[in-house]
Amino acid sequence: MLKRIAVLLVFVLAMTLVPAALPQMEPTPIVYTYVSSFQVPRANWAQYSEDTEKTFVPVVERFMADGTIIGWSTFETMVHTADGYTNGSTWSSNSLAGIMRVLDELRKGGPRPGQLAATKHEDLLMQSTMHHASSVTGGSGYLRVVCQMAKADKPGEYAASLKKYLGPTFEEQFKKGVATSYGVDEQYVNNSAPSMRCLVITYPNAEGMDKWATAVNATLGKMSAADREAFFGTTVPDSRRDLMARLTHYAHK
Repeated sequence: MLKRIAVLLVFVLAMTLVPAALPQMEPTPIVYTYVSSFQVPRANWAQYSEDTEKTFVPVVERFMADGTIIGWSTFETMVHTADGYTNGSTWSSNSLAGIMRVLDELRKGGPRPGQLAATKHEDLLMQSTMHHASSVTGGSGYLRVVCQMAKADKPGEYAASLKKYLGPTFEEQFKKGVATSYGVDEQYVNNSAPSMRCLVITYPNAEGMDKWATAVNATLGKMSAADREAFFGTTVPDSRRDLMARLTHYAHK
């Protein structure tokens, strides 16, 4: 009788605890992000910004309110290059349908003068399966994007290695409010090599960038030589390219 009671208790505990543990094992839902970037001459920056305020912001605010998208932003590049982009906007959704609804609505108005002045334009459609974000409404801040080429034969190892070695540090800083979001993106529509992976981080202020960098460098400094080799060995040497931008508007749920 005692054995039967013990077995029954184990069964009840298993039925109680397993459902609570399952959500932690489930993969993060895919988040799609559309990125629209322009190279705008300096003389037209004010016009581009004004057009964005009038045409882009009201549209994404409306779609954010009805749940079509889960986040959006407008940005101005802080570190410029001769051929790089100066301004842009993004919006994110849990579905491709949500991405397309916003794009279709924006295209109804046609290109604005600030966009027509651009000398270059590029769109990216990204997807992320590693995505953490806190709720932000109508804020401003900073954006850092670090893109690298993962090893083409095993591209998934980069994200796995990042999660293993730096994930705890990322999550710790995120919980402290140092960053408002972080994630790893890959292209859904491949405009370049499919093995490109981008670490994307948003900060509420410039101080957040300092704190994040300090924490990451401290973690890297404590890694053994073998761990550093395993971590950095998942990417193609000298393939890293960075973006630093000011978020003039951003919001996410």
